[in-house]
Amino acid sequence: MPDIAAIATILTSIKTATDIAKALREANVSLEKAEWKLKLADLMTSLADARSSIAEVQQELIEKDQRIRALEEERAKKKKMIYAGSFYWLEENGQKDGPFCQRCYDVDGKAVRVHDLTNGYSECVACRSTYQNETSRRGRPNQAITDFDPRNI
Repeated sequence: MPDIAAIATILTSIKTATDIAKALREANVSLEKAEWKLKLADLMTSLADARSSIAEVQQELIEKDQRIRALEEERAKKKKMIYAGSFYWLEENGQKDGPFCQRCYDVDGKAVRVHDLTNGYSECVACRSTYQNETSRRGRPNQAITDFDPRNI
C-alpha cells in the first residue's frame, strides 16, 4: 500500500490545481495577461506534480501485486512439496519431481536438486549435504550423512 505521505502529496497537488482553476474561472477581465499566464503556469505545475505522484503510487502498487503473485505461487508450490526419506519431492498431477535437498528447503526455502554421485550417495550442490541413496541402504530410509565426504572415495 502506498504510504500516507505520497497520497497526501497527490491530494495537495490536486487541491492546489483546483483552487487555481477556480481563481482563473472567477477572475474578471481586468486580470492582466502576465498574471493570467502566471496562474496558468502554477496550475500546470500542480497538475504535473499530481501526475508524477500518481505514477509513483501506481508503480508501487504494480510491484506489490507482483510480489503478492510470487508469494501465492510459492505457497502453492509448498503445498505440492512432500517429504519422503530425507528428500523433498514436488508432486504434481501424480508425477514426482526431485529429489530436493532437505536442508536447503527447510533452512533456505529453496528447492535445490540433489545429484547422484554414482557411488551410493547423492549430494546437494548448494550446501554439500550428502545423502545415502536407497539402493545402497538395504531398506533403511534416506538419511543425511554429516561426517562423510563421498569425494574422498
